Amino acid sequence: MFIHFGKPRQITELHTPGRVIAKMKREDVKMVVLDDEKFPYLDILKLHKFNIDTLNDINSLTTLEAYDVVLCDLNGVGKAFSEQYQGAYLVKEIYNRYPFKIIVSYTGISFDARYNEYLKYADFSLKKDIESEKWVEKLDMSIEMLSNLEKRWTKMRDFLLNNNVSLYNAMLLEDNLVKYIETGSKDEFPATKLLNGIRGDIKDVLISFAGSAAVRLLMP
Repeated sequence: MFIHFGKPRQITELHTPGRVIAKMKREDVKMVVLDDEKFPYLDILKLHKFNIDTLNDINSLTTLEAYDVVLCDLNGVGKAFSEQYQGAYLVKEIYNRYPFKIIVSYTGISFDARYNEYLKYADFSLKKDIESEKWVEKLDMSIEMLSNLEKRWTKMRDFLLNNNVSLYNAMLLEDNLVKYIETGSKDEFPATKLLNGIRGDIKDVLISFAGSAAVRLLMP
């Protein structure tokens, strides 16, 4: 049994003058578009210095490991995961594997209310044909959301609690994360001793979170 001594550290303790970082630059944040057709604003977004790739579709969620923001079309992608709901279902699957990533769903077609069950997992849901300026605005908002580690961890903590990780263990993992950031990864996150009893897929989520932009760009 792992026994914790002392007061656990909290993410809010990282809000010190010495820890304030410059706003993430567009080129620092890796983005990907999932679309079986040519994404009409790709060139414009690249001219605005967004670091953005495109994929026609995926058959494995691990393909998205390196990306911080995922733009997902609701039609024509995700058929390997759901023939009926396609990209909408894929949005939920991406959240379940990477709850700390920013997910932007979009579509150029109308769909019925049954899709809402899946779209609630997206941070933004847009019409494909909105003005390019709106796409720039939403992607800048995505970067700003990534920059807020406290909100990213809150989303992670909710995910952990919803997947049967105890509040106590979530508290210890938060303490572990703070120390990991402060020491510049000299400590281990997630610490092996904290993973006992946690499902393997949830362990993978925690390991991926350690490499996310929200954590990576805060390291000394």
